[in-house]
Amino acid sequence: MALIRTAVLCALIYCAYLVAFPDWGDGRVYHGIVPFVLAGGVVGLAFLQKILDIGEGALKLALEAAFIAVVVVFLGYTMPQKSGKAPLSQWAEGRRPDRDAARRGLERLHADPNGPVGARIVALFPK
Repeated sequence: MALIRTAVLCALIYCAYLVAFPDWGDGRVYHGIVPFVLAGGVVGLAFLQKILDIGEGALKLALEAAFIAVVVVFLGYTMPQKSGKAPLSQWAEGRRPDRDAARRGLERLHADPNGPVGARIVALFPK
């Protein structure tokens, strides 16, 4: 269960960056490799938890939380953008994603921003 939970959280974080910062530029190789890097990290974390035999306690959740934090920072500072600045660098400079960026991000992922799910996602962002 921990493997699936961590994999789903990684996928959600990756998709959130893709939607919130839609000006990815031409990072085809990056976007082709990163899902496999994340999947390898998730499997590696699962193996580490099995090797350490830590059970279902707080240490297991702490390891997962630390891995998720590493994924957030890794994606935030390595995702290529047309502006040349990583998403977390843009965030630090005050550029926050808004509803227009979310609409563009969903359109780049070929999802309907006006559909039932897309509208809910867009509504999460400030105007």
